[in-house]
Amino acid sequence: MRLSDGVSLRVAESGAAAAPPILLVHGWGASTYMWRAWFAPLVAAGFRAIAVDLPGHGMSDKPTDSGRYTVDRMVDSVRELIEIERLDRPHIVGQSMGGTIVLELALRELVPLGRLVLVNPAAFGHLRMVPLARRASPRAVEAVLERIVPRWIIARAHRLAYGDPSRVTDADIDQYWAPSQFPGHASAMRRLVHEFTWRRVEPHEMAERLAALRPPTSPVLVVLGTRDRLVRDARPYVARLIAAGAPLELHESALGGHAVNEERPEDIVPVVLDFVRRRG
Repeated sequence: MRLSDGVSLRVAESGAAAAPPILLVHGWGASTYMWRAWFAPLVAAGFRAIAVDLPGHGMSDKPTDSGRYTVDRMVDSVRELIEIERLDRPHIVGQSMGGTIVLELALRELVPLGRLVLVNPAAFGHLRMVPLARRASPRAVEAVLERIVPRWIIARAHRLAYGDPSRVTDADIDQYWAPSQFPGHASAMRRLVHEFTWRRVEPHEMAERLAALRPPTSPVLVVLGTRDRLVRDARPYVARLIAAGAPLELHESALGGHAVNEERPEDIVPVVLDFVRRRG
């Protein structure tokens, strides 16, 4: 699929074209592979499952123009995808950075949406590794980064995203490492670190924005892995949002890590299905 700015995105889908759509949006450094175990159960439940490689990720293009990886531009990419694919009020599940993107899409009311599910959303936590990554990756290192992404770094990062690192297989590591070898991938990841907005706003401000959401997008389901080592302190933040009147429902996975949707789909998919099937 090609966006209006010429960027091509890989889109994977399964299910009947007329079935209610569920759009799956991955986080930083991931791809459609993150949702591999979601397609069969979603289709079996009567939905059309759609996943996308965001710009800079997976098999999608890696644009190099300045400002291409801001929140605004990433939100626009998802909005265009929905419009081009003619998705009618799609339910959306967004993980980590993807959660921030789809939340902004909903809050800005750019397209009609169905239910919204946020999995360990970056916007709700502290990302302590981002300041370090920014200091360690000035623009001058881009050319070097393109040549130094060894498999062991991808393996370590992937295991860090799981609550139980032993669940990461060699095949998983290969699937994450392979796209990192494509020209432009490392540069895109560096630009996202610097251009994307990773800051968490004050709870009262976020609660006011969330309160403006209307059904069926409201309430919003938040799924947190209690062993998330990348997005920290999301649980107390969500509690403060709920106390302030934000229309949120919380589900916690006691064994899940940051990528709990990939790590434990057998636990998370039924929760999401129950939520999106609910009326009102």
